[in-house]
Amino acid sequence: MSLSRRQILAGLLASVPAVADAAPLRPKLRPRGGVRSAVVSDAAPVVAQTGLGDLTGFSLRDLSTGRVLEEHRPDAALPPASVTKAITALYALEALGEAYKFRTVVAASGPVRDGRVQGDLYLIGGGDPHLDTDGLADLAKQVAAAGIFGVTGRAWVIGNALPYHRSIDPEQPEYVGYNPAISGLNLNFNRVHFEWKPSGGGFTLATTARSTRFDPAVRSVEVQVVEGGPVFAYQQASGRDLWSVNRAALGKGGARWLPVRTPDLYAGEVFRVVAGQYNLRLPDLARAERAPAGLTIVAQVESAPAGAMLRAMMKYSTNLTAEVAGLRAHQARGGLPSDIGASGAAMTDWARGRFGLGRAVFRNHSGLTDETRISAAEMVQLLDHAAGGALPALMKPVAVVDDAGRELQGVKAVAKTGTLNFTRGLAGYLDGANGRRMGFAIFASDLAARARANLSSEQPRGARTFRNRAQTQERALLRRWAQMYGVS
Repeated sequence: MSLSRRQILAGLLASVPAVADAAPLRPKLRPRGGVRSAVVSDAAPVVAQTGLGDLTGFSLRDLSTGRVLEEHRPDAALPPASVTKAITALYALEALGEAYKFRTVVAASGPVRDGRVQGDLYLIGGGDPHLDTDGLADLAKQVAAAGIFGVTGRAWVIGNALPYHRSIDPEQPEYVGYNPAISGLNLNFNRVHFEWKPSGGGFTLATTARSTRFDPAVRSVEVQVVEGGPVFAYQQASGRDLWSVNRAALGKGGARWLPVRTPDLYAGEVFRVVAGQYNLRLPDLARAERAPAGLTIVAQVESAPAGAMLRAMMKYSTNLTAEVAGLRAHQARGGLPSDIGASGAAMTDWARGRFGLGRAVFRNHSGLTDETRISAAEMVQLLDHAAGGALPALMKPVAVVDDAGRELQGVKAVAKTGTLNFTRGLAGYLDGANGRRMGFAIFASDLAARARANLSSEQPRGARTFRNRAQTQERALLRRWAQMYGVS
């Protein structure tokens, strides 16, 4: 069976549903800002204790009546950090559906004779953010099971299913694993496992594509130990990621994940290595910009359904999953995103129309930027509207405790957290012991301190103290709300 490039790309997007005018998640939007009660309770003592009153905005709403129970600077537009992923989850579910799956395929340009493709072999990404080394091994096993053990021509990778980004947010430290590249062919969350062990007065270094079953060495990422300089320094040469690490930072041994900046070539290298486990011998895979006509698909792997992937995204706050889900949702809605900024703008338009938001702005889909802004009042408006849908089940449980640290009986809370240096967010649902369901959002951000900070460091001076104060404030507010509004 021969397939044209158009047919292959159509197959990769086959499970993207046609977008119709979706029914709203609730029958009717409440008036913007909810229903203000005559007297809004005063939580000033709580914010006074943490000293974050001028940096905080929060809102609490009774979801059965729409009545605003308590608020403080509710219209302050602040960075929500990873709370953004709650909006992205709704956006992706509406556009893709819970059953949508990403596909990664291997295709051949010619027939198979004597175990060899008479032509070239292509590894074609479909954007899957959860593809790992084990998944590539499953692909290689399928190719071998089809009786293919080599090629007469060349081997290629194609990663153009999504627009390439060198990183999600260029202001983040270069070496942090949570700020990887984005591609149409992603692998291991576009990270490589770097491990160092003391050896003879120096260190033995290893960079591997670690997954559950396989842990192959990677040549396309190299790390060298140097004396002095920054903790990590990066440069790229001939498609390879070259890192240097300050010897003084290595201590007595350890490991961490480093971001990969050329994920398609990384995936191609790893595919070649794991293919050898099944006697599939391939040359080095080079990058191809597009698939030629007439390819035949010989193997494919699918991701978990979108619902499960988004649930994992909310639990582990994986930035790559959020950006890929948002970009693919934009495509499914008929857009051609040039970058995550344009795709974030499309999500902004959607959120404003769907939830009646007026000022919220999303610069990407993960929240890994301080330029995304939303107010606590608008976030609660969205939570109110989404309360009857899938969102509450995607959120993580949050303990609500008394002054002694004991969980309050009969009280339940689920929420999405968000953290950047000098920025903290928490938004979700609070169920009182009396059965009352409330929506809440708490945002705190010291943008002046963030502007002064050295953001090339993973944790600038003062960032941990700010986070701890913000978390203390969150616990105190949840406790207050549960005890004041969640009892009969």
